[in-house]
Amino acid sequence: MSEPRILCVGMCVLDIIHVCAEYPQEDTDKRCLDGYWQRGGNASNNCSVLSKLGAKCEFLGMTSSAVAFQFLYEDCKQRNIELKNCPKSEMNPPFSSVILVKNQGTRTIVHANTGFPILKFEDFQKINLHHYSWIHFEGRNVEETKQMIDMIRKYNGKHKENNIKISVELEKLNKDLYILAMRADVVFVGKDIAQHMGWSSAKEAVYSSQSIIGDLKAKDISETWPSQMIICPWGSECSDALDGFSNDYFSLPAVSVENIVDSLGAGDTFVAAVIYAMNNLNKNLKESVDYGNHVAAFKIQHRGYDCVENFKL
Repeated sequence: MSEPRILCVGMCVLDIIHVCAEYPQEDTDKRCLDGYWQRGGNASNNCSVLSKLGAKCEFLGMTSSAVAFQFLYEDCKQRNIELKNCPKSEMNPPFSSVILVKNQGTRTIVHANTGFPILKFEDFQKINLHHYSWIHFEGRNVEETKQMIDMIRKYNGKHKENNIKISVELEKLNKDLYILAMRADVVFVGKDIAQHMGWSSAKEAVYSSQSIIGDLKAKDISETWPSQMIICPWGSECSDALDGFSNDYFSLPAVSVENIVDSLGAGDTFVAAVIYAMNNLNKNLKESVDYGNHVAAFKIQHRGYDCVENFKL
């Protein structure tokens, strides 16, 4: 059997990027410094980083037979990202308009999605779980994704020597995503959802997330639920983590960067790098978060994700 892959489940979209000297004022007409297209979407970006770090990876999500998707398909092919299990729609893919402000190092994203179909559990059922060592989910579509994760957990119950690790990223502003988190081994809590929940620090986010997950488990004693590693990257400040197995907590400062070139996808880079460190480098939680911090810091000093293949710690 060939080396097992990392599967990332979520969205693949087109990013239309404008690099500006300063954020444009409303109702003005200005020329940007640079502009380009690139493939985006959290899970799609995770795959880009994983592939450039050296992992065998696959994307699973709704794709499109429309001409607009061919650029995204070819981009995945060039970066050795497997797409063979993706269902297709005839609709044009979602896209994002992104403004990168050079003098601030910020990125502003406006999404456009006019009802593009979501990945269904019936699509996920068609994959062969024997091919994967780790499956990562964007936190979205709770009912469908819950069934996908439960399918993996049933598989793990029958294949204890080759268990698939399950990770979930909580980014959307939806508390119901914790229904997915309680089923996962590794949970990434985004700063946006943390602040939406009223938490003001990464430490508060990881402990409060553990509390919410604990309450959900207490309400459902029909199964034996896994303990979670909970990780919260807090932008340029720090990344905190709480190991549910040992209850160990730590906070690592973010790696300082003087010249920010492209901050788009820094969070996706961090998530992918942590997964790679755990799955491919066999690093522990603290080492993996530190690795993720360094890869994300390296990425934002370059445009796009291809630079990651040159990263060395």
